[in-house]
Formats: sequence, C-alpha cells, structure tokens
Amino acid sequence: MVRSGLMRTVGNIAVSVAGILAMVGATTGCGSADPAPAQPPQLNAHCDDHGATARVSGGRTVYCAQVQGTGTYVWAYTRGPLAHDPNARKYTCDDKGCTNPDGSTVPDYQRCGLLCGEPPTSGDVQSGFADCFTAGTPFEECERRLQTGR
Repeated sequence: MVRSGLMRTVGNIAVSVAGILAMVGATTGCGSADPAPAQPPQLNAHCDDHGATARVSGGRTVYCAQVQGTGTYVWAYTRGPLAHDPNARKYTCDDKGCTNPDGSTVPDYQRCGLLCGEPPTSGDVQSGFADCFTAGTPFEECERRLQTGR
C-alpha cells in the first residue's frame, strides 16, 4: 500500500515534469518557428523604411514615400513624392465627407481625396479615377491610365 502510493506519487511527478517540459518547448521553441507576422501599416502613417513596399489591411499596396521638400516619409498609395503631408491636414474625414474644425464642409479642391484615403473629390470622380480605383486597380495604374488616356 505504501509502495503503491509512492509509485503513484513518483508517476504523477514524472507526468507533471514531462508536461512542463512540453509546455516550455512549445512556448519558447528552438528557433524553428516562424516569427509573428508584422502588423500591416496604416495609410498615411509615418514610416522609416524609405522606399519600402507593404500592403495595408485591405490588401492594397502602399509605399514608404517622401513628402516633397521634407525629411518626412509616410505610407502612401503612390511611390511619391507627395505634395503635402497627409498628417498635416487641418480637417477630418469620414465616409460621408470632410469637415473643417468649425463644422463647415471642406471644398474638394482643398482636399487630398483618394490618395489620402478620403472620399473621392469631384476631380477623382470626373476624371474616372474614382471608378478605376474603387474597382480594385492599383493607384499608380489608375494614374497611368489617366495620363495616357487609356
């Protein structure tokens, strides 16, 4: 009876040690596991890997592009350079449109439009750019089509 209880205790300890070792091996690994995937960048977020290419969560390609005349780089749909820093806009946008801090509507000619992830401007719509882009065509391909008329 004492021997049976002792064997059971030793057996339980052995199972516990084996379980702990298995857990440690599974969590720490031996260097063979793939690293955790990086979070996709946010459109307009600042970036340090100048010229890098990535995909935003929606699957579109973005580039770490320079803001013209500055040392600032942001994730953008185009390779750049960008005429203005999208993070320096004095207005905010949602899916309904863009408004100034006083609540007034921002005129389209003062907005960035699809390039900055905003609703399309009248120029985006009239040129056919908005239709091209919302169909899933890459931003730079839509720009090329507008320039060549195809």
